[in-house]
Amino acid sequence: MPRRRKYRNRSIWYRYRVLFRLFAIFIAIGIGLAGAYLLSILGPQKIDPKALDFGDVEPADAKALLADSKKFEQQFVEISALREPNEEDMEVLNQAIAKQQAYKSALGGYDREADKRLRELQTLYQDTAASQEHRDSLTAERQAINLAKQGDFDQALKFYREAADIQRHINKEYPMSSRQNVSRLTQLDRKINELRAGPLWEASNEAHRRARAAADERDWGAAKEQLSEAIRLQKELNLEFRGLRYADVTRLSRLEVELASLESSDLHEEIKALQEKGETALAEKNYKVAAENLQAAARLQERLNDEHTQSRFASSKQADTFREMATDALSREVGDEIISEVAELDQSLRNREAWKASEIIPGLFDKAEAFKKSYPRSTLLTEELLLKLRFLKFIKDDIALLQDRIIGQLVPVPDTEGWHLTRIETPQALYRSVMLNNPSRNEGERLPVDSVNWDEAVEYCQKVSWILGLPTRLPTRNEFDASVGSLRYVNLNDISWNAQNSGDMTHEVGTKAANNAGFHDLLGNVGEWLLSGDLSAGGEAYIAGGNAEDSVDVLADVPVSIDNTRRRNRMTGFRIAVNLSPETEAVVTTEDGNTDTTTDS
Repeated sequence: MPRRRKYRNRSIWYRYRVLFRLFAIFIAIGIGLAGAYLLSILGPQKIDPKALDFGDVEPADAKALLADSKKFEQQFVEISALREPNEEDMEVLNQAIAKQQAYKSALGGYDREADKRLRELQTLYQDTAASQEHRDSLTAERQAINLAKQGDFDQALKFYREAADIQRHINKEYPMSSRQNVSRLTQLDRKINELRAGPLWEASNEAHRRARAAADERDWGAAKEQLSEAIRLQKELNLEFRGLRYADVTRLSRLEVELASLESSDLHEEIKALQEKGETALAEKNYKVAAENLQAAARLQERLNDEHTQSRFASSKQADTFREMATDALSREVGDEIISEVAELDQSLRNREAWKASEIIPGLFDKAEAFKKSYPRSTLLTEELLLKLRFLKFIKDDIALLQDRIIGQLVPVPDTEGWHLTRIETPQALYRSVMLNNPSRNEGERLPVDSVNWDEAVEYCQKVSWILGLPTRLPTRNEFDASVGSLRYVNLNDISWNAQNSGDMTHEVGTKAANNAGFHDLLGNVGEWLLSGDLSAGGEAYIAGGNAEDSVDVLADVPVSIDNTRRRNRMTGFRIAVNLSPETEAVVTTEDGNTDTTTDS
């Protein structure tokens, strides 16, 4: 059997020890709360100042001081009501202030009413003392204004200074007075500075006028002297009178440029003379003499740039120009020979004499590369010309084939002389042959090239112009509309791939019937980039003709949209325009009605 616990020998304190402990805790808490209450009663309490009794803090002598102060104050008020207070009257007011100060001290502590009355008496004293000075300052200011209107600026300056000095004294000696006025003092000081700066400004302008007159008479020494004086005076104005309209950093800069230009004028005249000799020698095809003079001009220009950096004749660009002209002169004979051969190459391409062009291209390319290495600063051969020769060298064996394929596609634009459009949209096979790549997402040799941006279409036109030797570009909007012609009595399903018959896919070029002008797919299949004039400068261009996803109703309106020139769309391609009569200038009417004259590329 389990053993039973036995408590009969345990004390009551042990058996109920938990209750006793809780009871002790409650007693301790009660004692603490009672103590806190007693402290709150017996400790410091909120005091009402009005209920305080200081005893006899205002003895008879203190009351007498206050009475005397009030008496003196009343006496002063009565006097000031009758006449302007004098020094003796001010002494009476001083007595009132002194008695009030003594009364305040006799109180032995802070007294709001006593302190307030003391401040009022002091303010009255300072207002009265400053009033006459203030009137004198105002009088001086009025005299200054009248003198300034009469043009007597020296006397006006004298009276403005007097008015400012008086106001400055009031601000310093009578800070409690209502006559104290920092803003007025600032305005007076500004007037003083304006009167001081005005003559300096006029003197600087007069010196500048004399400098220009001397320069007109080619008296360079006098011109420099007067201009230096104008600069000195303007510097003084800028330094001492920064907040005024006479301080003009821009004018100082212009004067310094003018002085530097005067000091460099001799060098500039020498440079001009050398430039004229060089250009004359160029016109006479005396290239060696031209190069010598232009190189000398470049050296003098660099000297001018170093010695007279602020001169309006200083120009590092001008020095570079002279150096390039000298290089062009030295390289002119060789460069002219290359340019002549380029013209011969273009003519052979234009005449479709591909065999002759293929013979010219390798040697011409080598000459151009050697020229660029020998004369890297020459501007006679452009980077575009070098790119053209590199391209033609790469495809020289295919030139005849490419010419046949492109020219065979051309159809004249109705009512336009010279310009022809390709009768089909540019197919991917031809695009790859020219550009050596194919960006299209709907791939197929005879499918129209798609996903090509406007810049790539323009580059394609440029390369075709190199191949043909003929001006080539994208069609204008007017040319596109003229090629579409009238759609009256035309079944669009016969001449276009559209949403009703395309399956929302592009189809091989030229598989739909041609329109009345002989063009295929002007509407539908892929939208076509157009020459876009100033619109392309803002990064946008026209797309005309709609595409295979457009309905017949949409195509009937000959849609034209505007898109970003860098955008690639699987439903956007292009065709090209070629001028077969480059010997006559071709006038192109752009979309905005402006005209542009295009010549041989």
